[in-house]
Amino acid sequence: MKRNSIYLTSLTVLVCMGLSPAQAALLNFDLTGSRNASFQLDSNPTPDMFSSSFVGSQIQFSNVSGIFGGTAGTADISFGTFLINQLNIDSASLGFTQFSGPDIFTGTAAMPVFAPSTFQLTGFISGASTLTISLANSVATVPLPKTLPLFAAALVGFGLFRRRKAALAA
Repeated sequence: MKRNSIYLTSLTVLVCMGLSPAQAALLNFDLTGSRNASFQLDSNPTPDMFSSSFVGSQIQFSNVSGIFGGTAGTADISFGTFLINQLNIDSASLGFTQFSGPDIFTGTAAMPVFAPSTFQLTGFISGASTLTISLANSVATVPLPKTLPLFAAALVGFGLFRRRKAALAA
C-alpha cells in the first residue's frame, strides 16, 4: 500500500511539472531618433544565423515583421557584440541602418537573451537613435495550466488521506 502511494505521488509530481512549460516573454523593440523602426522578438529567440569570433558575436533574424521608416514591412535584423556593430536593420523602406553602442543581448550567439532596457546608439551614416526594449502588452492567458497541477495534487492528497482513514478504521 505504501509503495502504491509513493508511485502515485511521484506520478502526480511528474504530471504537474509537465503541465507548466516555461515561456519566454514577447518584447517590443522601438528605435527612435535619426532612424525609426519598431518590431517584436521573443526574449529568448532562435536566430536564423549566428557566428562568433575573436572580434565578437553576431546574430541575425530574417524577415522580421514590423514598421520600418514609417512603413509596414519586413527586414533582416542583426545584433552584434564587441567590435561588430550592435544593430543592423536592412529594410526596403528604411534602407541599410547600422548603429554602434553597448551590447544589446546577453547569452551566447546560439542562445541570445534580450531584456527590457534602453540603449543609446550612434552610426556614422545612420546618425543617433535610441533603442528601447520593453515587454509587449499582451492579453493575459487563462491560468488554467498553472492551477491544474495544484488541483491534481490536492485531489491526490485527499484520496490518500481518505484511504489512510479507511485503513485505520478497519
